[in-house]
Amino acid sequence: MKKLTTRLGEQKISKLLLNLSVPATIGMMVNALYNLVDTIFVGRGVGALAIGGLTIAFPIQMVLMAFAQMIGIGSASAISRSLGAKDIEKADYVAGNSFLLIVILSSIIAAIGLTFTEPMLRLFGATDTILPYAKDYITIILWGSVFFSFAMSSNNLIRAEGNAKVAMATMLIGAILNIILDPIFIFVFKMGVKGAALATVISKFVSFLYVLTYLYSGKSSLKVKLHHLKPKMHIKI
Repeated sequence: MKKLTTRLGEQKISKLLLNLSVPATIGMMVNALYNLVDTIFVGRGVGALAIGGLTIAFPIQMVLMAFAQMIGIGSASAISRSLGAKDIEKADYVAGNSFLLIVILSSIIAAIGLTFTEPMLRLFGATDTILPYAKDYITIILWGSVFFSFAMSSNNLIRAEGNAKVAMATMLIGAILNIILDPIFIFVFKMGVKGAALATVISKFVSFLYVLTYLYSGKSSLKVKLHHLKPKMHIKI
């Protein structure tokens, strides 16, 4: 079987588009279920006020996702071009630097969010009645933001090397596990909004472990080592 990067340079464009776009589309559609599933289970298990709390918390979660996607998509472009030029070392450095940047940015956002949780939620429109629900949800999400951001960003890197099916599996694992865990934490353990947030974080953590397992299984074109995490400001992307 040809390496994925080799196939990207040799296969027909129409076939490549089909092979890469279909898994990506399926994965993103399923990934969009995260917030929808949380809303459905929280509404049935906690009530309307809790849904209001989630509505306030979701935009903050979207900010985390936006930064993760920014890093992931930018790095994916550089990695694709580096692999195409057979500059594997540069691709590894881009991936390693993206990992470092994800950890730094998500940690900064989490620290700010956890320090100014209540003012931030009020800025997004939280009232006295829904503030406790929004606070319970977003606090847990912020604690797990590194895993959340890493899984989302790295998904783009895997797709960049041509393995759209693994990238799809990363999103499917998280989404399906979230659907399974939500009712367990909300209805069985009676954790309410905190249960929905915990289910989301655990799901993303499992996706994070799956990504790491793939990257270091020998199946990936990327071989990120400790020295690749060293910041390289001169890397041209």
